[in-house]
Amino acid sequence: MKRLFFALWPEQNIKQQCATLTGKLNLTGKPVSEANLHVTLLFLGSIYPEQQTVLTKEAGKLPAPLMTLTFDRLSFWKKPGVLCLTASQFDQSVSILHENLTSIAKRQRIAVEDRPFKPHVTLVKKVNSVIDLDFAPILWRSNGFCLVESCSGANGVEYRIIERWPASYQPKAGD
Repeated sequence: MKRLFFALWPEQNIKQQCATLTGKLNLTGKPVSEANLHVTLLFLGSIYPEQQTVLTKEAGKLPAPLMTLTFDRLSFWKKPGVLCLTASQFDQSVSILHENLTSIAKRQRIAVEDRPFKPHVTLVKKVNSVIDLDFAPILWRSNGFCLVESCSGANGVEYRIIERWPASYQPKAGD
C-alpha cells in the first residue's frame, strides 16, 4: 500500500517565493523542505494498488484547467501546530476539482475528510505560536494537478509525483 494524495504542484519560482517567506519567519519549528511544498487537493491515505489504478484512470478523465490561487495570509492552526499560507481568493475550478476527486475516491470506498476544502501551503510544522508578518501575496498559477506518494525515509518525508495531468490535458472522447 502507498500513502497517496492529489495535489497542485508549484513551479520552481513559487517554491522559491515560499522558501524565502519561510526564511523571514524566524520561529522555532520544522520548515517544510522546498521540494515538498504543495497544495493538497485531496488526502487519500493508504491505498491498494487496485485502487490506485482506478483513481489514476478516473482522475485522467477530469478536465485539468489552469487555476490561480492568491496566497495572501499566514494562518496558524493550533491543533496540528502548523503555519501555512492560505488563500483569500482562488478560482472556483480548484473547488470543483477537489469535489470531483472526492467523488472518485468515495466511489472506491476511500474514507476522505468531510471538512470544508481550504487551499493552503504548509510552511512550518511543530509551531506553537502565531506570527504576524507583512508579505507580498504569492500568486500560484497551477498548470494541472498530480497524484503524489508520501514516502518516509532516513531524512524524513519525501513527496514523489507518480502521475501528472497537465492543464493542457483534455480527456479523449470515450475515455
